[in-house]
Amino acid sequence: MDILGAIAIGTEPYKRDTAEAASKSNRISRRDKIMLPEMWRQVLVQALYQMLVMIFLMYFGEFVFFDDSFNLITTPLRDGDGNPTNRMVLDTMCFHCFILMNMFNQINCRVIDGKELNVFKTLFNNPMFWIVFIGEMVVQQLMINASNSTLGSALLGTAPMSVNLQITCWAIGAFSLVVNVILKQIPIENFSFTRHIDLESENSDEFINKYMAKAEAGYKNKMDSIMKAGE
Repeated sequence: MDILGAIAIGTEPYKRDTAEAASKSNRISRRDKIMLPEMWRQVLVQALYQMLVMIFLMYFGEFVFFDDSFNLITTPLRDGDGNPTNRMVLDTMCFHCFILMNMFNQINCRVIDGKELNVFKTLFNNPMFWIVFIGEMVVQQLMINASNSTLGSALLGTAPMSVNLQITCWAIGAFSLVVNVILKQIPIENFSFTRHIDLESENSDEFINKYMAKAEAGYKNKMDSIMKAGE
């Protein structure tokens, strides 16, 4: 889903010849980190919100939104007549919520100021963003509406959703804007640990690279043992 954030920020117009941009004290060195604590706060809190929503929907959604409970693993996606079951409807709801949360988070990503609460202050300075944004929203909704036909449901793997479920999905997605306001109230000092995260260098001693190297080595050893057992 990183492409959504790239669209949100990458198409922002460049501020030309402003006093702030021209000031040497505000120039950014090529050695400076791209990911700042303010950005990590945005990423981590929004990711936490999305994970909580998805976990709740997957494990408790059947009790909240459906009259009849079902098994997340053994219940088939379609019944004997080929009609979507409630499990497939829940899967579609999870998919719709996840995409909408990321779509609305694009708006949050357009304003990366650590203290600015109004994400709509640059609402009309980038027409390209809104063209892409509206286009993505239309495609997403068409994917859901297409499930009303047997062919569309079969091709896209989605199930028809009631109006109430769709409104719920849109509300959950739009709540990402509220989460953005809440996370700006968290002191940035609580994310000072992110200064030790370096995603831009090849330093093997950096803890993420260190654990990734261990994971890759473990995976390679496991695959080697499987291949030897197969021989």
